[in-house]
Amino acid sequence: MNNLKVSPSSSEKMVGPLPMKRTNPGSLRSQDNAEMDKGTDIWLITLSDLLMLLVIFFVILFSMELQKQAPNISAREESRKNPIEKQLSVQNKDPSMTNMPASIEEDLTALLIREKGQQDVAIHRVANLVILTFPERIVFDPGQARLKSSAQTTLNKVASFIKERPNLVVEVQGHTDDRPINNTRYPSNWELSVDRATQVAKVLIGLGVNPTQFSVKGFGEYHSLYPNDSEENRLRNRRVEIQFSVPS
Repeated sequence: MNNLKVSPSSSEKMVGPLPMKRTNPGSLRSQDNAEMDKGTDIWLITLSDLLMLLVIFFVILFSMELQKQAPNISAREESRKNPIEKQLSVQNKDPSMTNMPASIEEDLTALLIREKGQQDVAIHRVANLVILTFPERIVFDPGQARLKSSAQTTLNKVASFIKERPNLVVEVQGHTDDRPINNTRYPSNWELSVDRATQVAKVLIGLGVNPTQFSVKGFGEYHSLYPNDSEENRLRNRRVEIQFSVPS
């Protein structure tokens, strides 16, 4: 009898332990880095949101502050307007104000035209300003700021004119020529011009004019009417001006 050798079937073969799948260490590090990057991204997004909220908050605060300051800014801009601009603004609102400077000029001329000894007092209008000019020889001695008694009658009439018109704005200006003055009382023409304008204003206020209507300025030799190249022109430049305007 033949000996038959039987080979075990494939299903009956002994199966050894399956090899374990190796994990690449590099892939593990990549996963860790991805998790860290994800956490970093979340932190940056949170920070950017916070910064955006802060920016919006400060913008709102800034807008609120601007709204609070808007009335003050408008008031300051209005106060910076010169008298002529203010006058034009009022006239645009009230057409009846257009002829006010002409009326002031006519009334003042009629009041002073017959004043004896004051024929050199000049009245003229520039835009919406009416200017009353006193030459130096009528109101002051050279280099002095004490008013002459001969000017008192004219200033009385000017004071009455202003008191009848409490809406007038009055500016008194002092002017000199270019000859230097340097003494213990007046180191320069500027001080002399200021003192002269102040003395005129004080007399008018003493006659009952409301002080709130007044302002006083001294220009020295810097606002001359004529070139200081002759004695006659220097005499014309030495003057006191009273300017009248209608307030806004």
